[in-house]
Amino acid sequence: MLNLLKRFLTLEAKNNIKANIPRIFSGQRSYSQCGEDLIVAFLLDSMGGPRARTYVDLGANHPFQLSNTAFFYHHGGRGILVEPDPYLAKVLARTRPRDLVIQKGVHVDGLGHADFFIMEPPTLNTFSKAEMERYVKMGHLVRNTVTVSLENVNDILSMNPSLDFMTIDIEGMDAEVLRSIDWQAHRPTCICVETLTYEKNNAPRKLTEINDYMFSQGYMLYADTYINSIFVDLDPWNRRFQN
Repeated sequence: MLNLLKRFLTLEAKNNIKANIPRIFSGQRSYSQCGEDLIVAFLLDSMGGPRARTYVDLGANHPFQLSNTAFFYHHGGRGILVEPDPYLAKVLARTRPRDLVIQKGVHVDGLGHADFFIMEPPTLNTFSKAEMERYVKMGHLVRNTVTVSLENVNDILSMNPSLDFMTIDIEGMDAEVLRSIDWQAHRPTCICVETLTYEKNNAPRKLTEINDYMFSQGYMLYADTYINSIFVDLDPWNRRFQN
């Protein structure tokens, strides 16, 4: 039965696994929006066995709600949480003391500081003025605007050179951050990226250009929960049966 279940999950993963499958079959709690953490855990365990994981969370937001890394933290992992919102950064530092919390944003153009728009709800917080204005037109409020220090994404990744997992949710800037990464130096085994635009009245758009870019960098699309896409580095994926 166990082998049959593993074969079923592997088949579903190849066919863009749906969010409810890991929730039903894993027997473990998911903190992610659509079960992304359990999909990633299954993926990583299938390549190297269960163990405490290392991770970086760009745009960490809340320590547990809709978090792609809280599952790994509760299973002994540790990592880097990048969160520019001063309040949320304090909450993260208090509730996840084993993690390194960096209260900064990620720059893609060499600037040292930028305005950060704190929205209602805070899941829409963004550095992108265009995204902020789009959210306001939808009826969302800007609660505050703060000037935040920025850090180069490669410097952040250099703090942990052997990452199991990187998750990115930086409203409107995910693709830019990905394109600024030095992929020769930094190869997280698994990457989760938001690839669906947030819309209130119109149909959301799937950002297929992110998929194309990740393919060009040697990553495979392992699963898609519609909101997020999960990629795996092809080198360790192809070596998984050699260990």
